[in-house]
Amino acid sequence: MTFFYKNITGLTVCVVLLSLLLHSPIFSQQKNIITSVLVINSINVFEKSKLGNDVLIAFQDAAIELKKEADLNVKKFEDEELELTKKREIVTKKIFNDLAIDFDKRVQKTRNLYDLKDNQLRSNLESWKKKFIELSGRVIQPIMLKYGAFIVLDSSQIDLFFDNRIDITEQVIFELNDLYKNDPKYLEFIIGK
Repeated sequence: MTFFYKNITGLTVCVVLLSLLLHSPIFSQQKNIITSVLVINSINVFEKSKLGNDVLIAFQDAAIELKKEADLNVKKFEDEELELTKKREIVTKKIFNDLAIDFDKRVQKTRNLYDLKDNQLRSNLESWKKKFIELSGRVIQPIMLKYGAFIVLDSSQIDLFFDNRIDITEQVIFELNDLYKNDPKYLEFIIGK
């Protein structure tokens, strides 16, 4: 009988110690830690949040419209080039060369215009991303207060080794989705429509 009680007591002590060990902060993935530094992956926040996705869709829509417009001009120039080649037989060499030079200048001017529009569209996306990050601060700051943090490092910008418990990426995505769901005007704020 003494053997039975010793084993139960030993087993109880082992279970209690194991339980304490497994529920200690070392093994816990709960977010109830206090830290002065948090980590976020801003690329994931932008790409996985509903607002970020809508910004990307607005960019893609604008890029598609720009491509359609450029394709129409390409077709127009192809047609004009065919007409120009037909004129080769009926106009003088000097007149044809003048027409060809004028045509080449207009083609180059149009190419430059679309390069400029493409660069402007890409600049818009970068501007929209900056506004998105500024808006993200509205949900990041309360999360920082919750953790007692003073710094948020972006793991997409630098190589970091960190404890996953201080990664707030998913929490920021959740909060941004909630913010955007409650007030869709944030897309207009970012893309300026």
